[in-house]
Amino acid sequence: MGARALVLVSDMGSMIAGPVPGVEFQACQRPLRGLVYGVMPVNVYLVCGADDYLVEQQARRIVETRVPAAERALGLEMLDGRVESAEAAGTVIRQCLEAVQTPGFFGTGKLVWLKNATFLNPLVRPGDHEVVKARLASLTALIKAGLPVGQGLLISAVSIARNTAFFKACMAAGEVSDFGSAEKAWEQEKLARERLEGLLREARLQMSEDVRERFLQRVGTSTRLVANELEKLRVYLGAADQQVAAADVDAIVSVGREAMAWDLTDAMGERDAAGLVAALRRLEAQNENPIGLVTMAESRIRELLVLRQALDFRWLEARETERGPFCKWKEQLPAEADALLGALPRDPRSVAPFIQRKAAVQATRYTLAELRRARHILLELREKLVSSSAPPEVLLETALLRLIGGRKPAAAVR
Repeated sequence: MGARALVLVSDMGSMIAGPVPGVEFQACQRPLRGLVYGVMPVNVYLVCGADDYLVEQQARRIVETRVPAAERALGLEMLDGRVESAEAAGTVIRQCLEAVQTPGFFGTGKLVWLKNATFLNPLVRPGDHEVVKARLASLTALIKAGLPVGQGLLISAVSIARNTAFFKACMAAGEVSDFGSAEKAWEQEKLARERLEGLLREARLQMSEDVRERFLQRVGTSTRLVANELEKLRVYLGAADQQVAAADVDAIVSVGREAMAWDLTDAMGERDAAGLVAALRRLEAQNENPIGLVTMAESRIRELLVLRQALDFRWLEARETERGPFCKWKEQLPAEADALLGALPRDPRSVAPFIQRKAAVQATRYTLAELRRARHILLELREKLVSSSAPPEVLLETALLRLIGGRKPAAAVR
């Protein structure tokens, strides 16, 4: 077994490793973010993480590195790990065991790729079946003992329990590329901005800061959707090295699932009844979880409460201008204000400027009392959703329209 290594996969496309004698790593050519644990030489690879695009790109990179293109017809065997029953899961694990232990044609080695192994997800039932557990234990034992000479195994999965014997065996015997589990919403937004930088370079497109935020708010944080929409923009503009304008984003970029949820909270912040109802109807058509929508609304109200208090204490200045929303924090805040804002789970001063400006202006549209009332309305709504027999869509629409009210914007009320 070779020397252990921990490799950070950066969003800018390079691997940064500590000095490990005799171990070399190839630089990534696409923007990734995650952790790669491994030993050299390697014949077992596990690629996992919540972002399916990054998982697939890393897995394909391993295939390209391990098996030359001219040899893939005989040197690569792929198995589909997307299963819905314990019987199917047991079958695919058995096939994987057989494939790894069967030499390639003419006695040559090969790489077996068990792709999209959904049975590794701790939340799905097939993985709990005794047959599945037994066969997965056999695969774990084979990984620990070592694969036959020349054979390789690559497993990719979006969701996996990281405290299992299987995961630990892959860590000890091979290389694990871990892109993490689902992060909090603000962390997903931060990572999406970081990945966008590299994806823009690949697409040979340029965006100003405000256009980037407009693009991400429209698309959402899924790396796969971001990459797809950038390709649409590149084709739409017709040439490389183009500056993308806000009008281009509005004209060609599709509205993603997450963006529709943002439409709802933005309409709430703007006190826009028509926009709120339209966004709510689109989300209901997608069968979005009502409790999840309430959670998002509560998060937006908490943000607006902080900003409204900052406005009232004159720590923050915000207004709508001809060029769009404007906000500016006081250069020297009192020590207690700095400590208070810094102690929040998400310091409002660290938010992307475009989002910060928009949220600050939204806070001017409410008084502090109105925002406290809004928080109470959402608490009541949450209770009704779990106790009332009324349709959830009716409860949501009624409560959110009560929340935004029909008064003038708070900025006009002194």
